[in-house]
Amino acid sequence: MTDIRVQQGINLESEISLITIPIPFNKNVDTLLRLIGSFHPIFIKSYTYEKNLTIKSHLTSLWREIGTVLIKLSNEEIKYEKAKELCVDEIIRERISSMSTIPLLFTSHSMGLETTPTLLLDERVTYTKAYNRHYTIGTGRNSQIIYSISSSMDSKIAKEVQKDKWSSNLMISRLGLPIPKWEVVDNVSELERIWGQYQKPVVIKPTGLVGGHGVVVGIETIEEARKAFKFAQDACNTNMRKEWQQKIMIQEQIKGEDYRLLVINGKLEIATKRIPAFIVGDGKHSIEDLIIETNKDPRRDISNPSHTLKPIVIDQPLREYLKQQNLTLASIPTKEEKIYVRKVASMSQGGITEDFTDKVGPEIKAIVESLATSIHAFTLGVDVMCQDISKPLTKENGAILEYNTMPEAYLNMYPVIGKQREYVFKRYLEALMKENRTKQIAVVGNSSKDIPTLLRQKTFFSSYIGDNDTIGEYKNGEIKINGLDINKDLEKWKAIEGLKVNASLDAIIIHHRDWEDVQESGLGFDRIDMLLVAKELTSQKEFSIIKKYQRRKYINKIKIF
Repeated sequence: MTDIRVQQGINLESEISLITIPIPFNKNVDTLLRLIGSFHPIFIKSYTYEKNLTIKSHLTSLWREIGTVLIKLSNEEIKYEKAKELCVDEIIRERISSMSTIPLLFTSHSMGLETTPTLLLDERVTYTKAYNRHYTIGTGRNSQIIYSISSSMDSKIAKEVQKDKWSSNLMISRLGLPIPKWEVVDNVSELERIWGQYQKPVVIKPTGLVGGHGVVVGIETIEEARKAFKFAQDACNTNMRKEWQQKIMIQEQIKGEDYRLLVINGKLEIATKRIPAFIVGDGKHSIEDLIIETNKDPRRDISNPSHTLKPIVIDQPLREYLKQQNLTLASIPTKEEKIYVRKVASMSQGGITEDFTDKVGPEIKAIVESLATSIHAFTLGVDVMCQDISKPLTKENGAILEYNTMPEAYLNMYPVIGKQREYVFKRYLEALMKENRTKQIAVVGNSSKDIPTLLRQKTFFSSYIGDNDTIGEYKNGEIKINGLDINKDLEKWKAIEGLKVNASLDAIIIHHRDWEDVQESGLGFDRIDMLLVAKELTSQKEFSIIKKYQRRKYINKIKIF
């Protein structure tokens, strides 16, 4: 059986990549494809069965992996449920399972930007899933790497400081920005010693955990504080944190609503109110039944990689919070009665969001923008607690709680209530890729002349490439940089991807022997700045197909040599 064939980028059959998998129509395969296609348009633009299965998708690396599973499913080597587990729960989840990543890649494709897995080729790293989700956006010099909405434009200091609430609080204080009274507590004895110095209620939380883990709010008594300290310790131990992440802090609790403000490239783009998880009574069903019904919302289906909400999990903290309200899971709320089942407005614990972008006051806007700029964070999510987001942060109105260089931006982009702001993904990419100008060049046909030399000639190409530009080339299994032999005997697709993620290059040139070579592998780019075609190949029908792509703006220039 032949291998999976990928026609990368523009090809003779399609304007986007084609993945051909050597299997006939199979009902189980078709069911699985329909499931994956239902997640988000990024996964499959379309697919057809003729002699083989052919899929249109920009995510060629993903489909190289999924294709091997589909072949086994077609051959009945594995059952449908196992194939689904491998494709959805392992490959897709490990590669791009984030609604911050998915729209970024999708928007990149709509803008004609290349997206290439940065660190991996045909194997998934097993010791940490994080490395599976790095993507290089653009090609060559000033291309950028993203991991969710975090990027290579975020400074090291920004990423280091935000990991630990202790160090991030120090930074907020150093800038003279409003922050509630706080300190790190080493043990219960120290907690008891300083207890009288804090206005109540207070919050106790680990400094190195995210997603609301180990956080207890609304603490009024020393007994509650001791219990909360133990809860935070247990959360740290459960998550196997490093020693520097084991710290636990106490902080005066600010009254007001919880907001996440998203700053991109020094500018506040979105402000979102975060609302704790709740259910609404109907006078008939118990709180437990209403939670189960609420979790049926498809947006809370975490098996779908494009989910935008999380389910409400019934656990001990939820039961205890209900008990504080003199309620149990069996209680039946009256019709239209709203019952909050979480104290913390955490989306990971089932909360929802409401857009407040147009209501942010200039003082708060200046605060969050100065914080992001000062730590050199290209992207920063700043958490603010306040009673009125249109007014300055004062002791009476509110303060900054914390910040994060890798916020779950989809919570801002897709609020449950208010305006959807998906357009901000494009703004993000426009700012991120502002300096990316690497020329993407494809050559069809052989030439006795050196192509970079031709491209530098004023008479023929008007100095398309500068004398000092760094040029990366792929030709006949070999990578060259500025004419120097770098590596040989490489698979074509691996060599091309290697050039795309090489950020030293001002131009990338991909050589194809003839149209048959193009038919086999595609031209290599989603968009081509210049296509060079040997004169003897222009009379063939394939050239007319290519001219069609030029008219549709997929190819900027075509030159005959």
